[in-house]
Amino acid sequence: MRVRFVYPTVFAAVLSLYFTLLSLQPGPESNILGEWKEVSWEYEKVDSIPDSGFDYHLTDHIKSQLAESLIIHEAEVWKFVSDERLEMRGKSPTKSLQWKLKGRGNILQIQGANSATEHYQIQELSSDRMVLHFNFDMQVRGIVKMTFARINA
Repeated sequence: MRVRFVYPTVFAAVLSLYFTLLSLQPGPESNILGEWKEVSWEYEKVDSIPDSGFDYHLTDHIKSQLAESLIIHEAEVWKFVSDERLEMRGKSPTKSLQWKLKGRGNILQIQGANSATEHYQIQELSSDRMVLHFNFDMQVRGIVKMTFARINA
């Protein structure tokens, strides 16, 4: 008779503890806030040999060709602000864009002033490193891996 009350009570306590700890954990929105410096761009062809990984680092020339059709252009520092504003600084003048996390926090959506929208897959997001992937369909289909390091302020 007593067992009927103990098991549900223990189960409810464990479940409450789990959800309490889950709610205290910071979300991806708070992890992405701050300044990030671009470290590298790497390219992987979609039609390449399976499991060969990323083929090579992109040269500045290829990177600038890719960036011509993208919002990011040649930004080297991305600053994510809490009001979903993204400031990109680099060789060109600073841009102010809108950002939003979609899905389960694994898709970064960036919207430009002219309503152009881009989606990036967040592969890794830690306190000091962020890795984004984006697909492009230029001359050869592929994925670009962008790696960022957090700038400590």
